[in-house]
Amino acid sequence: MRRALLIQDLPQVADHLKGLLGRVEELRVTGGHTAADAALAAATTEKPEIALVDHFLGGKEDIGPQVAKRIRAASPGTRIIVVTVPQKPVTPRPEEGIDAVFVLPGGATEIVQAIGSEKHAAGPKGGSTAVYSPKGGAGKTLITVNLGTALRRRGASVAVMDGVMRFGSVRHLLPVPPEARSIVDLPPGGAMKAAMAEALWEGPAGVHYLLAPPRPEQADLVAATEVANAVNILAATHDHVIVDTPSRLGDDALGILDAAGTILLVVTYSAPSIATARAAVETFDMLGYRKSKPILAVISQADETGGLTRGALEHALGLPVAAEIPTDRRLVAESFARQEPFTASAPTAPISQAFSALATALVAQQRK
Repeated sequence: MRRALLIQDLPQVADHLKGLLGRVEELRVTGGHTAADAALAAATTEKPEIALVDHFLGGKEDIGPQVAKRIRAASPGTRIIVVTVPQKPVTPRPEEGIDAVFVLPGGATEIVQAIGSEKHAAGPKGGSTAVYSPKGGAGKTLITVNLGTALRRRGASVAVMDGVMRFGSVRHLLPVPPEARSIVDLPPGGAMKAAMAEALWEGPAGVHYLLAPPRPEQADLVAATEVANAVNILAATHDHVIVDTPSRLGDDALGILDAAGTILLVVTYSAPSIATARAAVETFDMLGYRKSKPILAVISQADETGGLTRGALEHALGLPVAAEIPTDRRLVAESFARQEPFTASAPTAPISQAFSALATALVAQQRK
């Protein structure tokens, strides 16, 4: 059950919105507020999934957008919808706290589209992206976490899944509490969908994480088919699902790659990395992946070229390069120490801007 917070100071409009929201399945209005301070306090403590904010709160055009921006800062996981009228159009700007716009006197169809109802989204919303590298040390997990954060900063709903069952790496980059649940706590088969929400941990920037088992021996309790099942369930309820994929092409990895809508192949400019990446591409061709889904290369440590060029790497792999991620050892080290993605803590840094470009390329590819 998702919770909606209503911030509206005109009683007749508030009643209209409550009536529309009451007709949306799996949605409950937790409260209505007419003042900015009370609304911000509620959003900070309750962290609702949805917040509807009057663009003209207090009769002024600047208060509503300010409230939206402050809710985004206090509760990054909240989807914020600004309510306006046709005479005063508003453009969605996720980076400023406006994920969607509802124009009065819209009806049930428009409100469902704005809130992104699970009933409205009958199938997978954005699909899933498998981040894969056949060679360790390329920064696969770092890319997974920071790409997920970059997508979330745009206002999309994002789930990051640690698909490395035996020695999961995602929890070591983030402040995961000891009591956090993982995929091993999910029931198999059809019961997994109903239990998924309780197993997700909300991390920095409001990204939802499905963690790998906390102990290596627990990996044997998760069947490869259930790993793929989890990917598909997450894809049905999130705009983006980013999966950290095992380097070894075992049943777990193949299940993730089969389920993925896009594969990001992480490679560096070193000869061993390119050779193993080329072998992976040949395997993908044998499995028919290139005919069924886009495969894009991501160059990690891209400023350490070793005399190679982007064009040469694209020719060697037969793949387009989606992004080049530069090296920033200081920022990465600080990110590890603070257990915070640098795309959240330092969004203007060149390495973070490279991830923003990668997010743009991924969204463009999915729209195709």
